[in-house]
Amino acid sequence: MPLDTLKAIGFTDVDEAVYEFLIKEGECDKEKILKRTGITKARLEESLLRLASYGAVEVRKNVIAPAPPKNFLQKYLKTKEVDLELQMAELRRNVSDLQSTLEPIYSESRYGVRLEELWQTVDGLPSMEMETIRMISRSRSEICVMAERFSYYPKVREEFLSALDRKVKVKALLLALDKETEDRVDDMKKCRMEVKLARCDWRSMRFTLVDKSEVIFLVWAKKSNDSRVYYRPGYTKNPGMVSVFADSFEYLWEKALPL
Repeated sequence: MPLDTLKAIGFTDVDEAVYEFLIKEGECDKEKILKRTGITKARLEESLLRLASYGAVEVRKNVIAPAPPKNFLQKYLKTKEVDLELQMAELRRNVSDLQSTLEPIYSESRYGVRLEELWQTVDGLPSMEMETIRMISRSRSEICVMAERFSYYPKVREEFLSALDRKVKVKALLLALDKETEDRVDDMKKCRMEVKLARCDWRSMRFTLVDKSEVIFLVWAKKSNDSRVYYRPGYTKNPGMVSVFADSFEYLWEKALPL
């Protein structure tokens, strides 16, 4: 009975004819295959190379023997699985690249705004701290900070002092208060900053808002075991995005406890 299913897994007509002959006749030489199948020598040689690469036959000089079907088919299956995984990995990369290219174009045509006009990603906390310093240095009227314990305060203290000398108003809204934070709060108050403790649960957002025109922010995530992982920070000057941060800060500031 012809083994037509072999074509479904990639065999050519010649491959099928050669393998079917060998599986029925067993080990034999090339001359016998040529004589009994009517295949040309050139096509037989090509087919044997393919079948050997599949693991379907063993070639020993002029003698050809079929491999055990179970061994050959399982090996063939695993080879194809690897090939498909590689193809899928390449397809995923291509799809990801296309998505990155096409989404901004689609968003701009549909909504009239590019995603990068909403916010830009910032490459990690060190870059965020440097950008925060630059923002504070160009402040003209007001700086609003929302932080948990404001642990990075010593890194930006000098820029805050310079801003205060320019008559810039500085507000710091904290989410937690402990001994270390109390010392920091004392220093901020001595420097004429306004400091309050938020009356709210733990918040996933931290940000510095300058002159209600630009904001740099960081989003945290809480895992089930309460550990925290920070996402890549972001920066925006988009008026709509900035207004969301400004409104949120003002709402929490009005409800907060003075320190």
